[in-house]
Amino acid sequence: MKPYRIILGILLTVLLTYTAQAQFISAELGVDGLTCSACTRSVEMSIRKLDFVKDVQMDLDNTKGIITFKDGANVDIEKLAKAVINAGFSVRYLNATFKSDGVIKISDNFCFAYGGSSYQFVKVSPTDLQNQIVFKFIGKEFLNGKEFKKWKDNLKAQCQGKSTYFVTL
Repeated sequence: MKPYRIILGILLTVLLTYTAQAQFISAELGVDGLTCSACTRSVEMSIRKLDFVKDVQMDLDNTKGIITFKDGANVDIEKLAKAVINAGFSVRYLNATFKSDGVIKISDNFCFAYGGSSYQFVKVSPTDLQNQIVFKFIGKEFLNGKEFKKWKDNLKAQCQGKSTYFVTL
């Protein structure tokens, strides 16, 4: 076997190992329109149907939910937001905690690929991220209208891939 193939194989193994160690572990989302326990239960049940969700804890007093994801699951943030919308409510904010086993060096408009999606950092200063990182999702489906207007002009996709999420810290 040629030496470059051995080196390429080792590099691919290291990269795949890194990917397997990194994952979204939980999310917090604010829900607009929650006024009663029946509303809260409706949102909870809609989220629980997602195959990557381990647990959901809704908080009616603060109109938010804490979602824990299954270990090793491929988390679909868009499906999480759609579950709230399908229950008849809207997302006020969505923050997801990403666990990384390495250092991620970010800067404004830095693109980070994970799980078949790209994550573009918006309005961030250069910094090194490690361990558990909270991504604040930016987009019409992740923010209320007033908050989205503040970000709209900064959202110019520069990442490659089928789906790009805009995030900040």
